[in-house]
Amino acid sequence: MNKKILSLSFASCLFALSQGAWSASFIVSDIKLTGVQHVDPGTILANIPLEIGEQYQDYMTADIVRSLYKTGLFENVSLEQSGTVLIVNVQERMAVGEITISGNKLFKTEQLMTALQQAGIRKGQTLNRSALARIKHELKQQYLARGKYGVSVDTSTRNLARNRVAISIVINEGDSAKVKNVNIIGNKAFSDKVLLKLLDTGEKGAFRFFSDRDKYSKQKLTGDLDKLTAFYQDQGYLKFKVIDTQVTLSPDKKDILITISVNEGDRYRVGHIDVSGVPNLSVQQSNTMLKMHEGQVFSQKLLEESRKNLRKKIAEGGHAFAEVNIIPQIDEARKIVNLTFQATEGKRVYVRRINIRGNYRTRDEVYRREIRQLESSWYSREKIARSKVRLRRLPYVQNVQIRQVPVAGTRDQVDLEVTIAEQLSNQFTAGVGFSQSQGLLFNLGLKQQNFLGSGKSLGINANNSSATKRFNLNYNDPYYTIDGVGRGFDVHYKRTNTDENNLISSYLSDSYGGNVNYTIPLSEENSFRFSVGYEHVKIKTVSDTPSFITDFITDKGDGYDEFLGTVSYVHDTRDRTPFPSDGIRYNFSFESGLPGSDLEYYKLRYKGANYWAINEDLTFAIKSGISYGEGYGDDDELPFFERFYSGGIGSVRGFEKNTLGTRDTNDNAIGGDFVVNGSAELLFPAPFAKDIKGLRLSAFVDAGNVYDNLDAFDVDDIRYSTGISATWISPFAPITVSYAKPLNAKDSDKEQQVQFSIGVTF
Repeated sequence: MNKKILSLSFASCLFALSQGAWSASFIVSDIKLTGVQHVDPGTILANIPLEIGEQYQDYMTADIVRSLYKTGLFENVSLEQSGTVLIVNVQERMAVGEITISGNKLFKTEQLMTALQQAGIRKGQTLNRSALARIKHELKQQYLARGKYGVSVDTSTRNLARNRVAISIVINEGDSAKVKNVNIIGNKAFSDKVLLKLLDTGEKGAFRFFSDRDKYSKQKLTGDLDKLTAFYQDQGYLKFKVIDTQVTLSPDKKDILITISVNEGDRYRVGHIDVSGVPNLSVQQSNTMLKMHEGQVFSQKLLEESRKNLRKKIAEGGHAFAEVNIIPQIDEARKIVNLTFQATEGKRVYVRRINIRGNYRTRDEVYRREIRQLESSWYSREKIARSKVRLRRLPYVQNVQIRQVPVAGTRDQVDLEVTIAEQLSNQFTAGVGFSQSQGLLFNLGLKQQNFLGSGKSLGINANNSSATKRFNLNYNDPYYTIDGVGRGFDVHYKRTNTDENNLISSYLSDSYGGNVNYTIPLSEENSFRFSVGYEHVKIKTVSDTPSFITDFITDKGDGYDEFLGTVSYVHDTRDRTPFPSDGIRYNFSFESGLPGSDLEYYKLRYKGANYWAINEDLTFAIKSGISYGEGYGDDDELPFFERFYSGGIGSVRGFEKNTLGTRDTNDNAIGGDFVVNGSAELLFPAPFAKDIKGLRLSAFVDAGNVYDNLDAFDVDDIRYSTGISATWISPFAPITVSYAKPLNAKDSDKEQQVQFSIGVTF
């Protein structure tokens, strides 16, 4: 075979071109590929600027070699001629067979693998050595941005069979440099102390054990500069600027010194305010919506709130794409800002379709019945916001996002994309344990708050101990009627031996009964609930039953048939359950042994909670509860087994459960007709497990006590405690653990610093 070498390499091809033609042209009858292992032959042929049947010219050698090199797939390319056949010889670059990363702690391996893929390095791809060098540099920059100035990144390769290579990346993160000092220069209106408190970057305090304040991050520092700017602009300093930021590393690479230079500028106040384009805006509405008024210090935050309120006002009429532009006019001489709010309604829009995503466990209709924005009706920002709140308050929903999507080809229609993040709402408990007060404990329970994806709840619980044997079955349908009237049932049996408890007065009781209840919505935030039921109670005494119980039995007998009625009113504006961050919930209830019952009595209860969001992570809550009961008709006292108790989780932590108040001759609590409890809590995510959404910590102060009756109430008798608590919504049930220290315990009080609860309510 007569072969003539056309090109040995890209470099030799260029040399040949510089020396003149050295191969005659010919008509290509075929193109043959040699050296191909992993690359698709079609890819090679597609990158050869020549087709079979075309005439090969000398100048084409450089074009072909250059085109194949540009693919990045080959180490070497050469061309040969065999008669009228063009032979393309390639030497492929090695393919990546393995990638291993070790030594990384700050970044997850998955994150680093993603960075490698973005640089073109992944298993099965040809090895791009220049990209490997770039990723080494990029990894170091990522670590440097997080304060890891001692980081080193080493890469190596190892040849494998079948023209493959293994890549090994070894990272030595080193120690993090700590922020030693942050110095602000140029501030006159506010002290360093005030400004440094705004920053997330700085020297860590002596008692902030879990704080990462002294860990440097370029992103965190950028956020701090934004906070400084926002703070000054909210205080009227419109032209505040951060002039320069210097980050200096100490010679030993252990300390970071940050210097921030600022120019505060002048302080401005609000001048004249004009509003145009907002229909039906009364003077009173304008004063309410505009958070800024003439003569007030200018605030960027209040300016945006005013804009937002005006947009909401316009959106009430279905104008989904309304815009409010703000035109400021600065009077430098008087240091005031005149503001003009110009609103543009845009075309009125209605919602064509509502699509629900993410409901893998729940029927579509369960979520649709909570949505207040209807399909084929005018768009309402207020109704959409309310729909989001109602969906988030469902116990089986973790989060909700509602996005409006314009309908293609129209200007007056949108679709709503409702994305639900569901959470497990089934609670299953089974266990064996031991309690010092109740002995051996057996428990089995199942509660489904979203039974078979229907939104209905079903609960079955049974427990057995030396002190208590209990069985309970409850069911509730929140939409018994289409307009939201709920109905539920409850059946229970309970046998109690308080003599085994050693905490409250001793007696034996057997009770069984049931009720049916209805919940009637009065408005979006208010509801009315009532129930009627029956309960039979049988009481027996034991050897150390106190006299007040034996006297009661002597007077009233030892068996009672009770017809019970309860009415309650609930006001709820919380943004979610559990772990609300904003809103109020309070409940007033009246419970009574109805006329004709063996025992006639009533109970009044109030339970309330207020939540305020301090920032994205912190929530402050105040909770309170007051309960009072007494007999009526022929009964002048509350039955002893209906009395209130206090102490433990749910009332005053740090004291043993149900042990506060008056004691009998056996030093056991007897309860009382009047109880008051309160708590102030600061709730926050666990600093060591922020990714666990179902985990919250709190620092709290509790207060409360129980009294024989209303006349016995004395503020000086209220017990106080303080401590920390953790609540985790586990796959089985909510679990709460608290550590509390009583602040004013008496010698007779029974303390219990560590307490534990399963199935806590929110």
